[in-house]
Amino acid sequence: MVIDLAKCNNARMCVSGCQKGHDLLPDQEWMKVYLMKPNPESDPYWFPKNCFHCDNPPCVKVCPVGATFKRTDNAVLVDADRCIGCKFCVSACPYSARIVNWIDTPSYSGKDPNYSPETSVPSQHGVIGKCDFCVDRAREGKLPYCAASCPMGVIYYGDRNEDSVTNGEETLRFSQLIKDRAAFRYLEELGTQPNVYYLPPTERIFPYERGLNNISEEKRETALHSIQHTRKQ
Repeated sequence: MVIDLAKCNNARMCVSGCQKGHDLLPDQEWMKVYLMKPNPESDPYWFPKNCFHCDNPPCVKVCPVGATFKRTDNAVLVDADRCIGCKFCVSACPYSARIVNWIDTPSYSGKDPNYSPETSVPSQHGVIGKCDFCVDRAREGKLPYCAASCPMGVIYYGDRNEDSVTNGEETLRFSQLIKDRAAFRYLEELGTQPNVYYLPPTERIFPYERGLNNISEEKRETALHSIQHTRKQ
């Protein structure tokens, strides 16, 4: 996955698209969008963040029952039938990408005998939830819900082995894109080897203030306070 930070205006359609597609509750977000300001000299920008499906995922190593596992295509998934809700993986993830399902979603009607962790199903209480890269949609040649829902084409998805990514409107060569745009991976110095790349927010299309209108007053105040704190440092 490649996320172009220059295009993001916090429309939050990636968040709502993911919630609707995975039947999540309003306060359950597998995709989050943060207002970022890394240093006093930089301008603020919006930063979408999901599970990074790391090549070296610490969450997989700490799961005592093998409920969190990594596929050969690098997708990191959770088997709800095996998950015991110990939250070891939640603590181990340095990206805070996992959530605890404290209650069943309204459409959950009990265990499905045909359940597979590779298929999106309603969340059940007591287990861990997270971005699954929409692997069931990928099998059908479709984009993940977040990428398909984004009106600005911020999120690109593809296969690193095929060296291509697409946002539905344009298809680009992955290796050339991350080289030409100096892509980076969030906190890659931790050695997790994330599979989500970010294109720096240079030549931004929108001022960050536009995105403030799409969040609640409480979240707006929190976001503004965070960047004001950065300015003072």
